[in-house]
Amino acid sequence: MKNLNKAAIAIILLLSCTALRAQLSISPPYVSVDGKSGVGNIYLSNNSSISQEIVVSFAFGYPASDEEGNQVMIYTDTVAYQQYAMDPVVRAFPRTFILPPNQQRTIRVQVKPSPGMKDGFYFTRAKILAKPQTAEVTQPTAEGVSTKISLNFEQIIPAFYKRGKVTTGISIEKVDVKQKDTMLVVMATVNRLGEAPFIGSVIAKLTDGKGKVVSSFQTSTTAYFKVLRRVDLNVTKVAPGSYKLELGFETKRGDMSATDLVQAAPVKQSFDVSIK
Repeated sequence: MKNLNKAAIAIILLLSCTALRAQLSISPPYVSVDGKSGVGNIYLSNNSSISQEIVVSFAFGYPASDEEGNQVMIYTDTVAYQQYAMDPVVRAFPRTFILPPNQQRTIRVQVKPSPGMKDGFYFTRAKILAKPQTAEVTQPTAEGVSTKISLNFEQIIPAFYKRGKVTTGISIEKVDVKQKDTMLVVMATVNRLGEAPFIGSVIAKLTDGKGKVVSSFQTSTTAYFKVLRRVDLNVTKVAPGSYKLELGFETKRGDMSATDLVQAAPVKQSFDVSIK
């Protein structure tokens, strides 16, 4: 019975968190602070019937990768903090507030450059914590004891500040390709060029001898520093034989405006691969 109660609580938590994500929307999924005005905006909507207590804070971090090419977040890089962190000069207005049901609010993100601040690309993560004012879910147990669960929801989005003229780019240093069952696993070691992180997309295409694309995959990607990026191509319907793999990186993303991206020339490399 105790296991059933734990399972019920887990289901309640999952459903409640999913519902809260649907009821609270943040737009855009990043904040870009204008280099001239020093101001950027986050638009927050409460689509629920419950007032939300909102708290905005900042924590320096950036996406990196583990040895398998999976994305991980780094929040402890003190060296990068000294050179790139927005945290000492960024503020949110308002920082805390109550967002009533079915209401919207603009959070103003402002950067006030410190004396002697150099031109460059600065970044951090904006953390938006929402706490429903009636946030307790009660689950009675078999023994007649109620368990109260307080549900909070925190969404973290990247924040950028471009000061002066900056450049970016990416170099493909090494590519390993292995077939694992029905997947072609592409592991690319890439390095960022220029002063700004590379923020864009990675595209992989597998073509046959006639140039026909037999499998492809595209997703958003970043390279704040040197990083290992993994792409999995489905080759379930690809006949055994020799193919050409094209791997490319470009500064285009469906979730970001082109004006907020530091542009760079596309980078592509091709490789001969065999499908078993």
